[in-house]
Amino acid sequence: MGSVVSGLFGKGGSGTAGEAVARARELAPGARFNPYAVRTGTGTTGYRGDGQFYSELSQPYQDLLGTTLGGAQGLFEQFGSFDPSQRAADIYQQQAALLQPSFEQQATQLQSRLFGGGRLGLRLAGESQGLGAGSGMVQPDALGLGQAQQQTLAQLAAGSRQQAFGEQQQLGQMAAQALQSGMGISGLEQSLMGMGLNAEQARAAASLGAMQAELAPYATKAQMEQQQQQAGAGFFGGLLGSAAQGYGTYAGLAAAAGPAAAVSDIRFKDNITHVDTLPNGIKLYTWEWKEERNEPTFGVLAQEVQQVLPEAVIEHPDGYLMVNYAHPELQGVH
Repeated sequence: MGSVVSGLFGKGGSGTAGEAVARARELAPGARFNPYAVRTGTGTTGYRGDGQFYSELSQPYQDLLGTTLGGAQGLFEQFGSFDPSQRAADIYQQQAALLQPSFEQQATQLQSRLFGGGRLGLRLAGESQGLGAGSGMVQPDALGLGQAQQQTLAQLAAGSRQQAFGEQQQLGQMAAQALQSGMGISGLEQSLMGMGLNAEQARAAASLGAMQAELAPYATKAQMEQQQQQAGAGFFGGLLGSAAQGYGTYAGLAAAAGPAAAVSDIRFKDNITHVDTLPNGIKLYTWEWKEERNEPTFGVLAQEVQQVLPEAVIEHPDGYLMVNYAHPELQGVH
């Protein structure tokens, strides 16, 4: 019995399950996340195993990254040390110095006009010109020119402060843009690593899918064999149960059909060969039982006898057929 069960189910990892396991072991390395290396114009990335990933930008990108981040650092240092008040004073002094020759020329031209028009000696009380008490006598035309020039300088001071704050803001924006550019280049390294990860994940997934597709027939075959095994197990279980009660299936059926009753179901036979034919048309065969010893046997096939001599065939409760070789039409076969 053990030989029959072993042939059906396989033992020691044999049979369909053993084949599937062996094939799965062969295919499994391809479905794992394996070490890899990816090289592009941007750089190199890879996985060495044991959780060790690496990525490195190509030399041109490394140089560009160093230049960009170095420039950003310099701009931030300038931004931190920038003094808008001092810068406004410097701008004012530069612009005022440029206006000074023009102011002097305006004063000379005014003096010439006053001399030619006889107004050079004209003096008015400063208080009447809005200069306050005790301001003394002033030349009204010269006073007007001076006030106009002072207003120009006041506007220049306001413009200098505005320009200084604008330069400070522009410097901060330039530093931020340089830093952002550097981070963008550095982000290429992360993109490169992601590219490698995605490529290896896609490869592993494709290998897993291929492995599953290749192992699917084993599952189908195993399912079919399991169904056959369950039927066989039920049949042999019936035999064992009968034997435990003091009679075997063969003995029980032989009691009803005679001592020549024997299991002759085609489902228990292999390597079936036709060797002769009885006068009644029933064919005789040799075969091997589907057992580990594979002992050859000679006789008929129960399914064929059932079509010609149904009374000579006994159906087991589990559905398997036995033949009564004591039937007159079968006498002499065994």
